[in-house]
Amino acid sequence: MPMIPRVHFAAALRDADEVTLGPEQSHYLARVLRLRVGDPVQLFDGEGGRFRALVEDAAARAARLRVVAAEAPAPESPLRITLAQCVSGAEKMDWTVEKAVELGAAAIQPLISQRSLVRLDEARAERRLEHWRRLVVAACMQCGRDRLPALASPMPLPDWLARRERSACAILLAPGAALRLSEFEPAGAQVDVLVGPESGLSPGETAAAQACGFVPVGLGPRVLRTETAGLAAIAVLQARFGDL
Repeated sequence: MPMIPRVHFAAALRDADEVTLGPEQSHYLARVLRLRVGDPVQLFDGEGGRFRALVEDAAARAARLRVVAAEAPAPESPLRITLAQCVSGAEKMDWTVEKAVELGAAAIQPLISQRSLVRLDEARAERRLEHWRRLVVAACMQCGRDRLPALASPMPLPDWLARRERSACAILLAPGAALRLSEFEPAGAQVDVLVGPESGLSPGETAAAQACGFVPVGLGPRVLRTETAGLAAIAVLQARFGDL
């Protein structure tokens, strides 16, 4: 059976009878997927709601959908993982954001550290954030998640360490750490995973993270790239304590 196309519509859908999509979504349904009147579409609101809809008008710039009924949403993982990822190069960071969503991360926090190769002024940071938001939506459309993971604005690592919720368990990926991730036992349902940039965190940043409760953990004998390490950690945690 072919998969029913999914579309994100960021508005209240529970009491809606009909919705009109924007130009980008309309083009996707009408020109890319070539849907016609009467074809089924699955709408999700990004807040956990999922709805069955039918195409009423396949206009390329303002497609209209009739909302038929609410459906059971896809379950989220019982383990709420925040990926605190130091920003890497454009394609690497895009990959990390997209795959973290697919693996079930509950939140993504981009960070700037002392050794980060990518430096973002305010305007560039806002452009990157909007780009990552589009990636989050697209990844949810593809993987079947109905709740968009929280995506925060990039911020310096010290600022995030000072602001983060201390009740979450916290691990720092550190090659050569005595404790392996396979041996780590979270004390609750929330885990923050901190991943350094391409050249790693500075000794001072590592010490600051540990002072804030982060436990250094390793991923085995191989040194993983920054765009791989966080994803590997999410997969291990989800397999052991989540829903993989």
